Amino acid sequence: MSDLLKYYGLKKNKPRSLVTHAATLTLGTLLAFSPSLGHAATHTVMVGQGGFFFVPSSITIEQGDDVMWIWSSSGHSSTSGIPGAPSGFWDSGIQNMDATFSHTFNSAGSFPYYCTPHGGCCGMVGSVTVTAPSPSPTPTATSTPSPSPSPSLTPNPTPSGTPAQPLNISTRMDVKTNDQVLIGGFIITGNEPKEVLLRAIGPSLSTFGIPNVLVDPVLELHGSDGSQITMNDNWRDTQESEIEATGLQPTNDLESAIIATLDPGTYTAIVSGNGGVTGIGLVEGYDLDQAADSQLANISTRGFVEAGANVMIGGFILGGASGDLNVLVRALGPSLTALGVDDALADPTLELHDAQGTLIQSNDNWKDMQEGQILATGLPPTNDLESAIFATLSPGAYTAIVAGNGDTSGVALVEVYSLE
Repeated sequence: MSDLLKYYGLKKNKPRSLVTHAATLTLGTLLAFSPSLGHAATHTVMVGQGGFFFVPSSITIEQGDDVMWIWSSSGHSSTSGIPGAPSGFWDSGIQNMDATFSHTFNSAGSFPYYCTPHGGCCGMVGSVTVTAPSPSPTPTATSTPSPSPSPSLTPNPTPSGTPAQPLNISTRMDVKTNDQVLIGGFIITGNEPKEVLLRAIGPSLSTFGIPNVLVDPVLELHGSDGSQITMNDNWRDTQESEIEATGLQPTNDLESAIIATLDPGTYTAIVSGNGGVTGIGLVEGYDLDQAADSQLANISTRGFVEAGANVMIGGFILGGASGDLNVLVRALGPSLTALGVDDALADPTLELHDAQGTLIQSNDNWKDMQEGQILATGLPPTNDLESAIFATLSPGAYTAIVAGNGDTSGVALVEVYSLE
């Protein structure tokens, strides 16, 4: 981690062309064909309740059930697929308050969906898991009672499940210049290389009602020694066919994307504007090979935190398994000064929210609460004014919000560590 933090102290004479921090997202929809079934039940999901949320964001239903989406605010959709890659199973179109839309799920599988205006920019996503009904047993004649199994034949207790892993992280914020560009870092652990897709999104955010977007983002990927591995300005200029094959290509030709197969190690990506332009940008990362014996164990973003709506908002998704995962979320500011970062955020605060926007936990100064648990991770902040939260989280979507105490501004770093 020390190498990663050293790179966060980039000076103005270092290459800073662009873009991204990494992450991962569960890709694809797993389907099993089955004949049409009668409607067993109708399940409701509120659209736009409490902000950019589907409530509940994830539901499990049976094959043949209906899901009815009910709009509690205007300007949202329910569209099957993931942001930028609709699957075509259903699309409500953009609807307003009190509208309803229903879909019948006749196939078992996992069906992600999103809001077309707010899925990519604001993390407004959901999922429906459809289970096949258990078949009724066929009656059989019995002549004698079956013997009780011996202790050696008794099944083992069901395991608690493999811990989940970070599957996606994305951050939207105001991309400036020099030390105030958007810098992301990630660490790949394990024994095998991992294929990732990194994206820098700007112009397409304007279609979601976001003002002052970054009109021409540039993306640059660096190794742990700071050397440039690759870069991209406009995604069609390089790797066009490979990026299109993922189904996750940007929707605007001026946006940037990189596919890379990376050995376990530390990496950094930078987002900036071509020609020094500034504006709101979004960085995303996707794991294209979750079967590999490796994972993203640490993901982080550094940028300029302002007051009001321009705080730092980082989203991450845990999944890929059924078990809970211990994570440490940190918000750093003062300690960045020692790394050569100008105008560091003097007193960062940190909030952790679930997919419905409910506050799970907040922290201002990390020693005020959970000091023992945070020290036990070996990753405590080095400044008492910095913030940290230790949490045991189930698979799902979460949001970390970093702001300055007293509406102060400055450069800050938000990190999520997998502790398994």
